[in-house]
Amino acid sequence: MSNKKQLPEWEKEFNRVKNNSIYFLEVYYNQIYPDKKVALSKEEKQAFFDKYKGVPLFEDMDKWAAYTKEIKRLKNEGYEDWEIL
Repeated sequence: MSNKKQLPEWEKEFNRVKNNSIYFLEVYYNQIYPDKKVALSKEEKQAFFDKYKGVPLFEDMDKWAAYTKEIKRLKNEGYEDWEIL
């Protein structure tokens, strides 16, 4: 595949799950195991997110700058890290 923007939907979802432990917990684990649901506080979510988050790689500084600017904008709007990534 030459263009990453044309990834199949399942692969986009997989990439999000593998890099966002809170997304995995809320969307998958708690649905598959409703009798073992895990409820975390905001602080616990942030700690787990920080522990397992992936590090994005960029081809050039312009893409990194745009990414950083977008993350900052979303945080200013009140989104948490695990809601953004």
